[in-house]
Amino acid sequence: MTTTDTIAALALAVAVVAAIGSWKAARNANGAAQTLSRIEQQRLHADLTPHFRCTIVANEACSTAMLWVHLEGPPGLLSHGTIEITASLRNDNPHRGDGPQLAGAPTPEEVRAHIWRPWKFSAYGRDDTGRTVAPQQLAIGEWTRYGLTPTTPPPWSTTTADVWHRDYANEPVRLSITARSKGSEWTVPLEVPVTIEAGS
Repeated sequence: MTTTDTIAALALAVAVVAAIGSWKAARNANGAAQTLSRIEQQRLHADLTPHFRCTIVANEACSTAMLWVHLEGPPGLLSHGTIEITASLRNDNPHRGDGPQLAGAPTPEEVRAHIWRPWKFSAYGRDDTGRTVAPQQLAIGEWTRYGLTPTTPPPWSTTTADVWHRDYANEPVRLSITARSKGSEWTVPLEVPVTIEAGS
């Protein structure tokens, strides 16, 4: 092998090493750019999480109540126009019904389906249990309202309605509002105290 051949071989080896290094650097840069883009998208998504102000007012007898939901922001959502919101009720214990099932006892699905809180939806468009209402369109600065009615003890329980209502008398309503817009989705958990309407 001549000196010229040796130099050519060395040059080729250096070029191969440089090409591999360049490819690795490009791959790493691309991975870093994707990571930064994903972080920025997550930050923007978090910044656009809807802000809700909710109030519940029950009549003096606590036989009916009204839930008011105000979409207050953030301002970044203004460019989205209307937002689709779906309100639903959360239970006090999401693990209820997870234990072993005894003979003759309600199924885990029946236990989880029951609303273990003081109020359920009575509004038009509610599901069979009164846990969720149909989606609505809402713009920032606007509000909507939903009728509520008291829950009852589960059919398999020996608890009376009076005891059930007394046990939940001062409990807040645990809401979950899911908002959707332009391919984004947010779930906002809320606990809303109940105000009793003053008698006239």
